[in-house]
This record gives sequence, C-alpha cells and structure tokens, in this order.
Amino acid sequence: MTKSQRIIGSVLLAGLGTFIPISSVSAHTDLVSSSPSADEIVNASQESISITFSEPPLTDGAAIVVLNSTGEILDSPAPTLDGASLSIPWPAELTPGQVTVQWRATADDGHVLSDEFGFNYTAAAEGGMAPGPSDSAAPADLAATETPVAMPLATDDSAVESSNNLVIGIAIVTLVGLVAAGMFLRRSK
Repeated sequence: MTKSQRIIGSVLLAGLGTFIPISSVSAHTDLVSSSPSADEIVNASQESISITFSEPPLTDGAAIVVLNSTGEILDSPAPTLDGASLSIPWPAELTPGQVTVQWRATADDGHVLSDEFGFNYTAAAEGGMAPGPSDSAAPADLAATETPVAMPLATDDSAVESSNNLVIGIAIVTLVGLVAAGMFLRRSK
C-alpha cells in the first residue's frame, strides 16, 4: 500500500467517524406504551392515564389532553413525571364512549413528540356511573373552579425539521470535505 493510499484511507476513515455520532444524535425518545393502550376496551375507571417513553422526557411543555366521544375537552392537570412515564389522574367526568387522548412531550435532546390514541370506555354504560377518584358530585359550575383548562394540542414540527436539517447539513459538509481531500491527494501524486 502506497503512502497516498494510506492517507486517502485515513481521511475516509476519519470522515466515516464523523457520521457515527450522527446516529446517536438522531436517536430520539420513543413512545413505549400507554395506559390504557390504543384501541383498548376499558370497563372501569382507572387510577390514571399514562404515556411511557424509552427514556424520561422533559416536563416543560408536556401535556395530556382527554377528549370524550363528543369531542369535548375534559379538564386535565399538567402531567406528572414518574421515571419515563407521564400521567394525569383519570378524568372524573369521563362518560362512556370513544375517548381520544392527545399527548405532547419533549425529549431530552429537544425533539418534540406528539400523537394521539383512542380507547373505548364502557363502564358507565354497563352499570351506571363509574366510580371516580372521589365519590363527591362535581361542582355545578365548572367555570368557577380553579382547574386548568386543557386545550387541543397543536403539532409543532419545526423542532423536528431543525434537527433533521442540522444532521443533513453536517453530512453534506463532511462529504464535500472528503471529496475535496480525495481530489487534493490525487493531484499530489
């Protein structure tokens, strides 16, 4: 192997080494499970609605929003983080029917994740009102309570696009540098 071939090989190896960190940078927190799970039939109220990720997300900007079968948004507090799971208490005013859960979380690397899933809640339809976290009646005027109001989640893909553009930019600059180094070494023969 000639000296120039060793140099070209070293430059190519160094260039490939710059792509290895990109794979760990582009790895994002993934949704592992939800409780209730998507499309599950739930026969009784649960303690909470939770979303579990492959690694703990940030709590800033995290949200879990519950919509009943008529599309009405139910009051939901900010989710709490326990390990890699975000959760909210089971909504006391949840009525039977198809329930939609919209969620948003931010990974430690800044990547915003959001999606929704649904499940069918049947408990109240089968045996009267399902027992909630408390047996007391809900206040007649919900507007007078100091419960935060949940809003439907808007998907913001700008953080995802920004992260993807950075990875693509690094790859292009590295590739151009490798081609330039190869051309320079070829000319110096």
